[in-house]
Amino acid sequence: MKIIINASIIEKGGGKQVAESVLYELNSYDFISFVVVLSEELNKTINQSNFNSNFTFYVLSKHRNKFINFLKIRGGLKKIESIHNPDLVFTIFGPSYWRPKCTHITGFADGWCYNPKSIAFNKLTYFKKIKRKFLSFVKNSVLKYSTDFVIVETNDAKKKIIKYLNFKEYEIYVVGNTFSHFFEKKFNFKKTSQTFNLITICTPYPHKNLSIINEVTPLLAAKNLDFCFNLTMDKISFEKLFKKNRFVKNLGVLNTVDCPAAYASSDALFLPTLIETFSASYPESMKMKKPILTSDLDFAKDVCNDAALFFDPTDPQNIADTIEEIILNKKLYNSLTKKGIKRLNSMETSESRAKKYIEIFNKLKNK
Repeated sequence: MKIIINASIIEKGGGKQVAESVLYELNSYDFISFVVVLSEELNKTINQSNFNSNFTFYVLSKHRNKFINFLKIRGGLKKIESIHNPDLVFTIFGPSYWRPKCTHITGFADGWCYNPKSIAFNKLTYFKKIKRKFLSFVKNSVLKYSTDFVIVETNDAKKKIIKYLNFKEYEIYVVGNTFSHFFEKKFNFKKTSQTFNLITICTPYPHKNLSIINEVTPLLAAKNLDFCFNLTMDKISFEKLFKKNRFVKNLGVLNTVDCPAAYASSDALFLPTLIETFSASYPESMKMKKPILTSDLDFAKDVCNDAALFFDPTDPQNIADTIEEIILNKKLYNSLTKKGIKRLNSMETSESRAKKYIEIFNKLKNK
């Protein structure tokens, strides 16, 4: 079987982490011929020399002009398909603005497209709401046109895609996300500070709601708590949002391999997101035995179950109270840690996720 793995539009964030992990796990399937199409950014973190001879790599360079870039990627994919004549194409995350001739399977994790009544949408200005509705309409239309089957990361996403995008149930597969293989290694990292460190590993998109931290820190400071928020942002974004906040520290943009050390030096995960499909931060925190404090949203409950403390991401006082509770209540802290380990045992590993992908590929080949 020959498969094109399309990762040409993945550049950063959770999609990049998933793509890296999936590619390295697929490296163990030497009976399948993989043709991998990388973006420039993804190519910087993928060491092609580590892959077996059944892997062929292409890198599609990015153009500054979005329209030219769209045509360039589309033309490149079309040419690669004509050269290799694959049995199917798997776009790790789409939609892909290209319809291959063979069976096309697309990973989809854009929560904006199937959460029209989300908190994040309601917080937008009037004109941004119009723009977001238009973008979601375009993406949903392209997804319907360009793919035969969709893979999502949660049952919550599947239900909403069926409801709002009118896909049939048999057209959607659920394969959960998980932590990277880098978290499988043994670590000697130790936390040295007595300060209660809250870690947030994410790209500072507006829907991540990181600015709420500036409203939470005065409330926590008034409680005389010793705390610090550790973020992983680019320098410009950090200074714009948190330059004057002494309770926030920037670790800088991290590669996946550096994330375990960041968790090890922290006490708990803090994720105040307003909209999401999945966050790898949840299983990563469980793996590193750190309790989870996150938004009270359907996707988060789907993933974490009872292994998290949930708060209203729009209410600074509720967030501060939740953080105070985890700092002062050691029994609760240990309970959440144990529940996280138990919950992790029922979730995918990077190995089982790759295996499920292969099972889907075998089932749908030339269907």
